[in-house]
Amino acid sequence: MDVTTKALALKATDYKENDKLILLYSLEYGKITVHGKGIRKSSAKLKFAADQFCFGQYELAKIDDRYTLKTCDQLESFFALREDVVTYYAACTVAECLMNYTEEGQSEPQVFVETLKALQALINGVEPLTVVLRFILKFLELQGFKLEFDRCSVCGQKSRKLFLDLQRGSLVCDACRSVDSSPVSPRAVAACQMLDGMPYEKLQNLNFSLDILKDALHVCYRYVSHSFSPLRSLNELTNLA
Repeated sequence: MDVTTKALALKATDYKENDKLILLYSLEYGKITVHGKGIRKSSAKLKFAADQFCFGQYELAKIDDRYTLKTCDQLESFFALREDVVTYYAACTVAECLMNYTEEGQSEPQVFVETLKALQALINGVEPLTVVLRFILKFLELQGFKLEFDRCSVCGQKSRKLFLDLQRGSLVCDACRSVDSSPVSPRAVAACQMLDGMPYEKLQNLNFSLDILKDALHVCYRYVSHSFSPLRSLNELTNLA
C-alpha cells in the first residue's frame, strides 16, 4: 500500500549501484528507513529527497515493514543550515538525538514538532548553542529522562548547589551526592531553568555567554553519554563554538 507522511531526512547512505537508503523522521511513523531507487543517478528527479534536512511530504510504497520512495513534495530544504559550520553541527546534534535515542517506527508528534521548531530557530539566526540546549532539555523530558535543575532528585529539597551524580543518573544536592559526582555551576543551572519550556520564538531575546552555554551542555553531554551513548555532534559543536 501507499502511505504519505511529512518527514525530515536525517541521513542517507549509498546502497547498491544507484540507490540510497534514507533515514527519515516522520510525523506519523517516527523513524523509518526508506529505499530510494535510482536517486544517485545524475538525472534523478528525486535526488533532493535524500538531502540531509530535507523536509517534505513523502509518498512511500509500504510492504510489510519496508518502505520505498515514490515521490516527494519538498516543503523546506533547510539548506542554509549547512552554510555555517557551528549552525550545521547544532542541527546535526538535533538529528543525532533522533537517530540514536528514538525507536524505529514509533510516532512521537511532540518530538517531531520540537525538531522542526529547533531547526527553524537555527535558520532564523538564533544562537546555535542556545537552541541545542533548549532542544535537548525538552527532548530528554519527552523521552522520560528529564533533568530537574531546581531540586535534588533524591531528597526533593530545593538547592542552589547541585551535583551531577552519574551513579544515580540525576542531579542531587550536597547531602545526597556520591563520591564521584561533580558540581554543576550555578550559572549553568540558572540557564537551564530559564530555558526549560521557553518558546523558541523568545530564544533570540536571550544573551547567555558561550561559557555558560558550554557548561550547561557539558552537563547534558555527560548525562546522555553515561545513560545512553555519546552525542558526537554535540562534542564537535562545543569545540567549534
